[in-house]
Amino acid sequence: MAIHIVRLPLFLTLFISCVNVQSYKPDVTVAIDGSGNFNTINEAISKIPIDRNSPYVILIKQGTYNEAVYIAQNMSNLVLIGEGMEKTIVQFNKTAKQGYGTSGSATVDISANDVFVKGIRFVNNAGPDGGQAVALRVAGDRIAIYQCSIQGYQDTLLTAYGIHFFRECEVYGTVDFIFGNSRVVLQNCDIYVRKRTEGTVNMITAQGRGQVEDTGIVLHNCSIKADKDLQPYPQIKTFLGRPWYSYSQTIVMECFLDKLVDPEGWLPNNDKKSLSTLHHVEYANWGPGANTTGRVKWPGYHIAKNSEEIKHFTVENFINGTQWLPSVGVPFVGGFIN
Repeated sequence: MAIHIVRLPLFLTLFISCVNVQSYKPDVTVAIDGSGNFNTINEAISKIPIDRNSPYVILIKQGTYNEAVYIAQNMSNLVLIGEGMEKTIVQFNKTAKQGYGTSGSATVDISANDVFVKGIRFVNNAGPDGGQAVALRVAGDRIAIYQCSIQGYQDTLLTAYGIHFFRECEVYGTVDFIFGNSRVVLQNCDIYVRKRTEGTVNMITAQGRGQVEDTGIVLHNCSIKADKDLQPYPQIKTFLGRPWYSYSQTIVMECFLDKLVDPEGWLPNNDKKSLSTLHHVEYANWGPGANTTGRVKWPGYHIAKNSEEIKHFTVENFINGTQWLPSVGVPFVGGFIN
């Protein structure tokens, strides 16, 4: 696992969940070597009891699972536990240009409510020339992803709609690789920007509200760095994001921004109207790429002067995290780090 760069405040309010991850006892086990109840994840998913009141826990043992997995809306109240992001790997190679569409290209699609995932690597291995190729799509309420790695190039992580929380995860990509229109907070995550085969510009986020509503992408206490394949190419520009549609809303707060982040910070799209309707905010970021003196001058871009201006975008307020995360089994900070 990568080393996450964080600043430790003098006093930190860290909520430790009432449920310990280790307390989840698997209902079934998936193992490639035949030592479990099923050999594939899809077999286990197909046997999930639909009418139940308690979480259904699937342990996915170490191995590389070459399959595309769909978790439907009627499979809510589900727990997927891997043996670590370096050991339990789910990979596939669907792409939008193969006819699947962007959403349909996902290696793993979680469309259910109340899902907790820990210790799995999700990969779309279509490669840098594959175009739009999603590794993980989430589209439900109260989905928590903990200590997972999400790897792809363009459109890696699609937070389509719903309420989502990512903690201590890795996200790899090149273009628009954290995108969608949910209420999502990524906290204490490592974001790695990769090298494209062609093109000299990378964009991390692409939030697409399309109208005024309480959705958006929040990066909180994350670390944004170049992956090893991009490090030798400082001429390739990397931007924190661009508006996917009008009214795009993205908040980057208390994050470490390495030198790869372009001084302008943000990239426009082809719709000039979106530059006045968007709401892109930076607050208390640090590192070589965090200097805001050269940032864009768009009407919708803001540099928050204090935490009061953006307190709505904390875990506690934006995704109501204190109401549901304690029962899940993932630590979180409800407010600000400093």
